[in-house]
Amino acid sequence: VLSRFVTPEIAQDVCVEIFDCLGEPLHGQIRYFVEVFCIQCSRSYPQIFGQKIADQITRLDLNLQEISSIMVITGNLVVGKYKTDFLSNKDVIDLHTVLAGASPWLSSTQGFSRGIAQLLVHALIPLAIDVKKEPEPNDSDSNWHLRSLFRFLDENPDMKRVRVKQSHFFDSYDADTACTPKFVFTIPVDEGGDANPENMIDIIKQCLVEVYAEARGDNAPIWKRVQEMLEAEESQSDEGGDEDLREVNFQRKIIPLETLNLAFEEAQERRLRNVAGRTKQPLVVCASLIDKVPNLGGLARSAEIFAATKLVIPDLKVTKMDNFTSLSVGAGEWIDIEECKEENLLEWLLLRKSEGFVIVGVEQTSSSVQLLDYKFPDKPIVLLLGKEKEGIPVQFLHAVDQCVEIPQLGIIRSLNVHVSGAISIWEYTRQRILNNKVDMS
Repeated sequence: VLSRFVTPEIAQDVCVEIFDCLGEPLHGQIRYFVEVFCIQCSRSYPQIFGQKIADQITRLDLNLQEISSIMVITGNLVVGKYKTDFLSNKDVIDLHTVLAGASPWLSSTQGFSRGIAQLLVHALIPLAIDVKKEPEPNDSDSNWHLRSLFRFLDENPDMKRVRVKQSHFFDSYDADTACTPKFVFTIPVDEGGDANPENMIDIIKQCLVEVYAEARGDNAPIWKRVQEMLEAEESQSDEGGDEDLREVNFQRKIIPLETLNLAFEEAQERRLRNVAGRTKQPLVVCASLIDKVPNLGGLARSAEIFAATKLVIPDLKVTKMDNFTSLSVGAGEWIDIEECKEENLLEWLLLRKSEGFVIVGVEQTSSSVQLLDYKFPDKPIVLLLGKEKEGIPVQFLHAVDQCVEIPQLGIIRSLNVHVSGAISIWEYTRQRILNNKVDMS
């Protein structure tokens, strides 16, 4: 709605602020509004925003959310329903520069950014060159590599599956409607009262999940094939059966060791960073004793915001529930979540201790210390949260290295467990920031 108040005098400053904002780790709802605002401003001031888009898309330090938003905006303006407004002047943006910036993301390890890049590059190449000419590498044809790339994107079966499901992806943003009071007041809200519009990145992610489900098998990623292979072998071992048949099945699915090692290395590198591209903190938030779904959803949100390594919950099924997804505002998709039921928790805690973790319980005990007085050690931490009413049962306190409690000034005895967890996670993060242990780049 505010885009109509952007005047020529402030358009340049607004442009800078918008792209700075896109670089922040925003939640999907906020990112959607920023993208729509950017599209509207770009239509009004194509010269200013066109140059900025070209500069931004070729940066080498973009995080996954940032490049996805830039490609969504670019696609809407250059190949989508707003191309007539935006490209009325051919000098607004250099298509070859945009291609140079988007093409490397075709090999992104994250599916949603890779999927958006495939759609954008496939739509851009015919605008930049004549794709009907047969690609032949020679000195006189400087665009043969683009023709070859277009041919692959156009004819490869997997690329076709993505396009069939998202053939109108860049026409899906209706920025004009989104900027009306009627649209704003009809946006659904989540249980936290926040506006919850459908985000384009969520749409493309769901599309890729469906495409993978259709094409799974030999075309699946190596790590997935290995996982399925091992699960199948384990299942066959449990059920017994013909040993020779199992050996044949295993040999048929064999994967070169060098490729397998590379896949594991890539997976390990991905696990060390969150979706914003920052190094995860060595903090595991253990919520196995919590059974209220809204509290688990809120903890997922807090754990993701502060780049925790993992959230542990009693049942993975809750992550599909509406009250979890609404309170977590999508954080469940950006943070690793592990299942550990209460009956297995003591064994899980002892295993973490054997791996070098320090177990810190948030509980009021005779030996607990004030959270502000506790100095988190420079070791991996498990933050153990108690039950909503009873706290941490005594059998688990024996596995805890230190209990911390949060100072209280009122008469109510305890905080909500999600609030206690969020405060503790922040104090851990605050101490690491002061000690220059947090990736703030």
